[in-house]
Amino acid sequence: MLKILADKNIYKLDQFLNGAVEIATFDPNGPLPGLETYDALFVRTVTELNSQNLESMPDSIKLIGTGSSGSDHIEKEYFKSKGVRVIDAKGSNADAVSEYVITSLLLWSIRRNINLSEMTVGIIGAGATGSAVANQLSRFEIPFLSYDPPREQRDKSFSSASLKDILDCNVLTFHVPLEKEGAHPTFHWLDDFKLSSNSFELIINASRGGVIDELALLNAVRANTVSDIIVDVWEREPDFNTAVAEAAFIATPHIAGYSEQAKLNASKMLVEQFSDFFDVEISDSSILYQSKNIDLADLNYTAYELLLRLHPLREYDADLRNLNLRPDKPILFQKLRTDRPYRYEYPYISLNKTLLNEFNVLKKLGVKPSTNT
Repeated sequence: MLKILADKNIYKLDQFLNGAVEIATFDPNGPLPGLETYDALFVRTVTELNSQNLESMPDSIKLIGTGSSGSDHIEKEYFKSKGVRVIDAKGSNADAVSEYVITSLLLWSIRRNINLSEMTVGIIGAGATGSAVANQLSRFEIPFLSYDPPREQRDKSFSSASLKDILDCNVLTFHVPLEKEGAHPTFHWLDDFKLSSNSFELIINASRGGVIDELALLNAVRANTVSDIIVDVWEREPDFNTAVAEAAFIATPHIAGYSEQAKLNASKMLVEQFSDFFDVEISDSSILYQSKNIDLADLNYTAYELLLRLHPLREYDADLRNLNLRPDKPILFQKLRTDRPYRYEYPYISLNKTLLNEFNVLKKLGVKPSTNT
């Protein structure tokens, strides 16, 4: 029987597998257990795997997977040299992150009294998530440009915006992997030079900490060349920069991609690749993708209040800010990511028809009318 050792927080993993596969779990806050009896290892971004902490790779491990879109926490070339295949869940949370971005933009525009149709959003990175963000912006008729030179090189149907044009945008939102080397490094892509040479109304980072130089960003906010920032990922996670958090319009603990459906997608993608690699059958998971009706007894809402009722951005923001003075904030940061229930993505939510008719923004987000009203 095949055996998987998996992070205990990989969502409902056992429900995607049948009895032909045995799953054991481990706590990512503790040391990694021995791997000698396992065929595959599944982790999340909180567990780094490299030549230092897995210098002696057991021959039994043939597959390593991460239940996340990014895999910069895994030294892929090292494991490839050991004959181990590395897989990820790239794109699993694209819709969830795009909802984080559009919801943040809508909340920001309401609070700052800004007409988004008069803004141009620059999307840095046009992969699965950047493309999902572009789709959201299109639904709301918000002008945007997409910047992704590596994709332009490999995809002849895609044309990237120029660096000059992307830096002329009013808003920047980041959706790139963290790459410190190679032809297109992204580490500190938004640095002091770019920030001191340009001005922005809003900068959003929901990709990876380190893509933006946080100290340079903080200086730009203080110099008023950047009006607002929304930060979900941090350079030294989980020990986030409290000064940046305090300066942010919204600051959250790396949860942009956290939704019920995104977590299911990640587990499903890992299991499907595991199934292909080891040639085993997996369970039908369609029943796991359930919708839910939210019954709002009081229909007297503003658009701002409704958005926050459906997407708990401000709750996460308040929770993070409450950690600012705590000496154990890195530990508590991780608990914020694992202990809260996952939200539902908009197309999996149904609401009173009266609210949908009153607030067209909800229809654009994909919220469905309740069959009970």
